[in-house]
Amino acid sequence: MKTQEQKLKTLLTRQEFKKADTIGAGKLMYWQQRAQACAEVENGIAVLSDFQQGDNYVYAGHLGRCLGLPPISHDTASAFEEEIFSRIPPEELWERHVLELRYFQFQKSVPIHARSSYCMVHSLHFLVPPQKRIPILHRSYYLESLPNGSIWLALCLYTPFVETDGAPVRAILDNRTGEALLSETYYQLDAQLLSPRETDVLRLLAKGHSSKQIAEMLCLSVHTIYRHRQNILAALQVRNTAAAVEIALRLHLIP
Repeated sequence: MKTQEQKLKTLLTRQEFKKADTIGAGKLMYWQQRAQACAEVENGIAVLSDFQQGDNYVYAGHLGRCLGLPPISHDTASAFEEEIFSRIPPEELWERHVLELRYFQFQKSVPIHARSSYCMVHSLHFLVPPQKRIPILHRSYYLESLPNGSIWLALCLYTPFVETDGAPVRAILDNRTGEALLSETYYQLDAQLLSPRETDVLRLLAKGHSSKQIAEMLCLSVHTIYRHRQNILAALQVRNTAAAVEIALRLHLIP
């Protein structure tokens, strides 16, 4: 799952950024203060990611300090919270990856001024040795976008959560109304990820066919099949065919 997370990071950090599009240090400081306040009020963990600079700021409330995190840290090597990801079960990281793909795809369809009105909500667990699982509510917000549409700042909140016997929480919410996106919207977003031909290729790959066999079955050149395979990996933000099949099954792109 680590390689899939790396590809998802690439999706965000390799957006088109230009120095002329920078909003300013004042805006960054504004959100730093609010991220820290969220961590303190909720006794959770707040991560402010700067995708343009490729770094993050982590603010730890009581929960974070119990996990050994310092009250404030600045990681200049990554825009993502590696220490936190390492505590999440692999299966839940898969589900987070799927929801983040949908969230990113959805946000690109939303006017820039309205993007911060939506958030991604996902219930998960932190694994704490030797065998403890702490229920956590994870929320993700895209706070600021640059004039060219690239997402600049994102805020992730990790808060202690009361677990019930119901299904895990996985949704994209409109914070103005409290309404979740309908499943039909998810399907529409998912359908935009791959072209019909790419879907055909991935379906045949899932059945174990080689590129040469698929080329013969679809009456295409092997070179064209290779190109489709690369496009599939890029669209699903994964590094190999096995992971692409896994994501496509979870998105119901292939049977």
